Amino acid sequence: MFDMSHLITLSAALEQSITDRDIDQIQQLCEDNNRFILTIEPLDDPAANEKIRHFILVHQSAIRLIRDVRSEMQKQLYQTHKTRKGVNKYKGVKHAE
Repeated sequence: MFDMSHLITLSAALEQSITDRDIDQIQQLCEDNNRFILTIEPLDDPAANEKIRHFILVHQSAIRLIRDVRSEMQKQLYQTHKTRKGVNKYKGVKHAE
């Protein structure tokens, strides 16, 4: 069995990190609590299961945010690379004799 108070604390910390869009903090929280997260199982208590569901939704939101940020960074990296190639071609033509 896992520690319900830790689950509540982790949910609150993840929610705050999502609100702040603090990707580093989200990744750190998930990395530090990976073993704990993997031990979460449904319980007989409906109130406890509701807290577990809430954590799952928060965790999914955090993962979605990280994926979106990663995707945006890849797009920006591609654009930067594409621009540099274009600039290099232009420089080559500009200095040609």
